Order: sequence, then structure tokens, then C-alpha cells
Amino acid sequence: MIAASRIVSVLRLLRPLRWPIAAVAILTVLLTLADWSSTAETARLREQGQNRLNVYASSLRNAIERYDALPVVLSTHPDIMALLRKPDGPGLRDRINRYLALSNNDTRSTVLYLLDAEGVTLAASNWETPQSYVGKNYAFRPYFLQAKEGRAGHFYGVGFTTHQPGYFLSYPVRDANKVIGVVVAKINLDMVEREWPRGGGPILVADSNGIVFLSNAPELKWRALAPLPAEMLRYIADTHQYGERREFAVLGLSDREPLDVGVERAELDLGGTSRSVLVQRMALGGVGWHLVALNDLAPVRQAVRHTLIGALFALLALASLLLYWRQYRRRMLDRLQASTELRHTQTVLEREVALRGGELAETQLRLQRETAERQKLEARLRIAHDKLLHAGKLAVLGQMTTALVRELGQPLAAVRVLTHALRGAPELAEGTRTHLDGIGVQAKRIAALTTRLGAYARRSDDRVGPVLLHGVIDNAVLLLETQIRHQQVRLDLDQPDARVRVSGNPAQLEQLLVNLLRNALDAVRTSPQPVIRVSVQRSGPRVQISIGDNGPGIAEPALATLFDPFSAPDGGSERLGLGLVTAKAIAGDCGGRLSAMNQTEGGAMFVLELSVVDWTP
Repeated sequence: MIAASRIVSVLRLLRPLRWPIAAVAILTVLLTLADWSSTAETARLREQGQNRLNVYASSLRNAIERYDALPVVLSTHPDIMALLRKPDGPGLRDRINRYLALSNNDTRSTVLYLLDAEGVTLAASNWETPQSYVGKNYAFRPYFLQAKEGRAGHFYGVGFTTHQPGYFLSYPVRDANKVIGVVVAKINLDMVEREWPRGGGPILVADSNGIVFLSNAPELKWRALAPLPAEMLRYIADTHQYGERREFAVLGLSDREPLDVGVERAELDLGGTSRSVLVQRMALGGVGWHLVALNDLAPVRQAVRHTLIGALFALLALASLLLYWRQYRRRMLDRLQASTELRHTQTVLEREVALRGGELAETQLRLQRETAERQKLEARLRIAHDKLLHAGKLAVLGQMTTALVRELGQPLAAVRVLTHALRGAPELAEGTRTHLDGIGVQAKRIAALTTRLGAYARRSDDRVGPVLLHGVIDNAVLLLETQIRHQQVRLDLDQPDARVRVSGNPAQLEQLLVNLLRNALDAVRTSPQPVIRVSVQRSGPRVQISIGDNGPGIAEPALATLFDPFSAPDGGSERLGLGLVTAKAIAGDCGGRLSAMNQTEGGAMFVLELSVVDWTP
């Protein structure tokens, strides 16, 4: 009893302070929510930035490792050893020039060249161009000095002759234990840079000097991550690593706040405008480079703002409910007190309570309906989230496909170079040369297939222009050649005029034809003698591409909604899903028209009509 009275006394003393206490409590809750929201959003941005760094680092490693073995393979060629021993040998220099030009064309490098022990170029793949390396001395270049010491050389810089940046790989040519020459391969990394999207924030690649030489933001290239000491500037000038460029503006990062190892928050100043960014770094082992990701922190501020607005609305709703409850409780007490004085007042109070009870029941019913609507909305959000996850998996699968195609490029290039080198050996039998020719043809065929897979995985630039229809159809058939052979499908191609050009986008038309051919392959899966017919017929300024099969055909009720999203009937095949919606959209973008019908002899037929570019009346 005494304790209860003390509590009542304390509450009475605190009553004048109830509003300041409530304000402090509300402010504390808001600050806690803001900090939680900022921390969660920053963690999300860090994970997103780390994933981007991993993807970009993988693509950069693949581009470099693809050519790692090229100088090593070239250094074993017997003619190169003979030329280094006798630089004035009759016909050797011309033969090596042509061999390097052919190898450069097969491997898609930039330049291949051979230096003697003094750094003078004896032969080069660009020997017939105005910017030929032949006769030039590159003894001052670090990659020559590294190979001269008997090890593989690596160097990124601006070409001394062409003034074009590139990555140089070198390897020594030994005669016994003596280095008598150096084979050098120059590759261009701009193709990797062009594949990096601009969205998601800038990505920088800096060399061991701390100078940015690759970036998806051109305004950040050739900047230094930190001020360069005088010794480093003298080294850059002596080696001509960056051509005639001698000064490098420092990347404007200020107010740095370390968050973790390799992660910090800073202010980025570009062109007089400043913004907060999340800076993440990753070392690229083996070459002394490191990647830097700059993610804008605007989403963090936006997430905090949304969290605070939601919390304020929730507090206002809670305050409204408390006020309503307080008023309701006060009325109930007043009526209970009045019931002891007048009986008729009790009757009125009962009616009022019944009325308020009805309002509460109606409110409860409304809340139940709102709860049901919210549950439906949550279910839709879960479905949308699953679709987004699936889309992310497909994007990673596309990147993995591109990386796999690039990985196959290196061994294929080595096989073709070694085959060509072995075929030139005079002591081989004629039958062995025939086998080597067969190996070269099969390697070229695999290279063509991987090239088409890489082109099909890359994103289209959506440009429309003249397209050779014969090539698009052949590429689509090439991509599905394995599935056609596995299903033992007879493919009839009727292309009377191989020179027809149509208006469209090559990648999109190729995707459209792949979708239609896959639908046909699905349709003939249960046919005893599956046949797919592809026919091209030109009529004036238009051309029709017909793709027919001898499958079960399309149900008549489904023809009307065939090109609607998610219109596949129960038990239908995947060829009646979103693939046809995409195909029809591509046909419209190219100014064409796509239709479907059932053939009288059985099976379905899709007809694609496009405009001929080179038609004249």
C-alpha cells in the first residue's frame, strides 16, 4: 500500500514533465530508426559495389589471361630463333613478318613484334603499315627490361609509336641459357572498358602508380588517386609510359571517413559539384592494379528520409488512437457516474454504447478488409521479388556465358597458332599435314561458334540498319545446331537469293529467329520424323521468312491470344509463352510483322515479313 502511494506521488510530480519526456522519447526513436535505415542501406550499397567489383575484376582478368600464353607460344617458333641468330638470313624476316601478321589476325591482338637483344624491332605484324614498328628501338620500355632478365614482362602504357594505350606482354627467347630476343604482344583493353555500363556509379582501374587508365566514366580517366612524388614523375617521363602526358590531376576525394578495410565514405568534387560517395577498393593480383568503385550515397539519404516519414505517420496514427481512447474512456466514466443519479440517463448511455459498439464493429470489419488487401499486396510483392531474383540470376548467367566464351578463346587461339607452326615444319609427312589441317578447321569452327555465343550474350545497341538476311539465318541455325542434331531433326533451308538485305537490328533479328526455331524444335519433339522448313520468299519491297514444322499444330482457341503475355494454355509448351511476345515486339521494332497459322498438311507455321533495303521498282 505504501509502495503504491509512493508511485502515485512520483507520477503526480512527473505529470508537468510528461510532454518533454514524450518529445525526448519520440526524438530518440526517430534517431534510432534513422541510424538503422542508414546502416542497412549503406550495407546494401556495399554488397552491390562488391558484386560489381567482382564482376569487373573477372572480366578484366579474362581479357588479360586470354593472351598470357601468346608470347610464350610464339617464342618457340623455329623461324624466330633462326632470325635472331641470323638477322640477315634470306627470306626469314619477310616470313616472320607474315607469320606474326597471320597470328595477330587469328588471336585478335593489336600488334605482335620481335625485338633483338638490343631492343631493336626485327619483325612486326604491322610491318606493312605507316606505323610499322620494324627498326624502332624499345630498349627503354620496362617490358623489354623484364624479359631481358629472363622472365615474363607485363606493362600498361601509351604506345611510343602509335600513341595508343595498350597492355604489353613480353617473353624472352633463349639460346641455351642466353636471352637473344624478346617476343612482345600488345593488346587493347578498350573493348573491356566499352562493355562496362555507365549505370550504377563510376568504376576505376588504377595501375601501380595510382593513375586511372580505365573507367566507365571518361571524365575520371588519367587522374591520380593521390599526389604523385617527383621520383615517380621522373620514372613516367623516362619510360614514356603515358606518352607525352606529364601532369595528372588528383581525383577530388575529401572528408574521407574509413568504414572498413578498403571501404570509406568521402566527398567527390567534379566540375565544381560535390556529392557523397562510398569508395570501395579491390586489388587485382598479379599485375599490381586495383579497382575502385564510387557509389553515390543519395539512396542512403533517401532511405533515411522515407523511414522518418513512415515513422512520423505511425506516431501520428498512434497519437490519434490514444486521443480517441482517452476521450472514449472519459465519456464512459461520465456516463457511469450519471447513471447513479438518473435512470433515464442510464438508458441513453446504453444506447450510446450500443451505437459506439456498432462503429467499432464497422471499424473492425474495415480493418479486416484492409488487412486482406495488405496481404494480397504482400503476396504480389513477393512474386515481384522472386521475378527480380530470377532476372538477376539470368543476368549473372549471361555474364558467366560471356566469361566462358572468352576463356575458350585463349586455348583455341593457342591450338590454331601451334597447328599453323607445326604445319610449316618441313620434316612432317603429308598425312600428318592433312590431320593438322583438319585440326585447324575444327578449331576455327569452334571459334566461330563461341564468337556467335558471345555476340548473342552481349546486349544489343538497338540500332536499325541494313542486315544480310542470309547471315542472320545461318547464325541462328548455328546457335541451335547441337539441339537440332540431338533431336535428329531434318532442317530444310530454302534461300534462293543470298544477297537480300533487310531493315533491322542484327542481334534482335537473330534473337527473334532463335525463339521461332526453338518453338519449332519444341513442337516436333514427339514427331516420329521431325522436319522443320525455313523458306525465304521475296515479293517486291518485302520479304517473307516462313518457319514451319510437322508438329501437332496450335489449338484454334489459342491462336487468338497467341502473342499475349502468359497466354499459354494448361499443358501447353513453352513456345506459347513470353518468347512469342518478345519476338513480335522485335518484329515491330524492325518495321516488320509476325503472324502464325496452322498448315493444311499439319503442323504450325510462323511468317515473319520484313522490308528489303536494296529494292528498286
